[in-house]
Amino acid sequence: MGSTPQRSCHTLNRMTRPDPLALWDEAGQDLLAVLRVLTPEEHDRTALPGWTVRDVLAHLAHLESEAAGMPQPPGGRVDVEPKRNQPMPTAVTEAGVAARRERSAAEVLEEFETACTRRREVLAGLDTSDPTVPAPGLAGELGWDLGTWLRNRPIDLWVHEQDVRTATGRPMTMTGAGAAHVAGLMERVFPAALKRLPVGTSVVARITGPQGRVLAARVGVDGRAAPFAPDDEGSDVTLDLDDATWLRLTGGRLHPAEAEVTVTGDEAVGATVLAQLNVTP
Repeated sequence: MGSTPQRSCHTLNRMTRPDPLALWDEAGQDLLAVLRVLTPEEHDRTALPGWTVRDVLAHLAHLESEAAGMPQPPGGRVDVEPKRNQPMPTAVTEAGVAARRERSAAEVLEEFETACTRRREVLAGLDTSDPTVPAPGLAGELGWDLGTWLRNRPIDLWVHEQDVRTATGRPMTMTGAGAAHVAGLMERVFPAALKRLPVGTSVVARITGPQGRVLAARVGVDGRAAPFAPDDEGSDVTLDLDDATWLRLTGGRLHPAEAEVTVTGDEAVGATVLAQLNVTP
């Protein structure tokens, strides 16, 4: 991967943020471009523990069709207690996949394509000015606000695109709006990887690739880590890795022991941070 100018996590990204609905649609179209060329054999490959590529497709069709207000197949809906911005309950995702297991991959792909189109049409006039209002449909019933819903849908689409790519022997894509969106969010939560480390512990992660950047955080006297300027001060640990490795770790798709990371400094601290990068339920 070619390198790009790096920026520190202590400097906020000043670029104009993309329209959330346009970002969602672009992530969906990028994913569809991969799904449309899969062979029947590739749909049967394992994408995640307990899920084939076809199951991932069913999951995507489920949540996109919910966003579009489309009816669900028998058994595709379960009752879950609403909680504010809770992680997507496993019971909800499993029900959506199970309800589509008797359908062919072509049928589920057709549903997903239709859902992407209808979702775009249904949400075209959505007022996104107040991210704290309840999200429409299933997401709102689960307790999600609009901001969380609009932020999480492109993450789900981009991450699952990479799952499909990896399962079928295709390279991950680290360019495009979806990758930039996920990387930007993972940059913001990097300090959380230093939780429970001693006060004063500092870590710098130097990331290369299209989503390259420098992340730096230090644990304060209150026990919470915050960004700092790595050019001005040293660190206890420096991690060198590429952007694909970083985002696979943050998404729980790569075990730290299998990651290609160069750790300089306190190796125990480095191992702890790598193990705590995963923020995806």
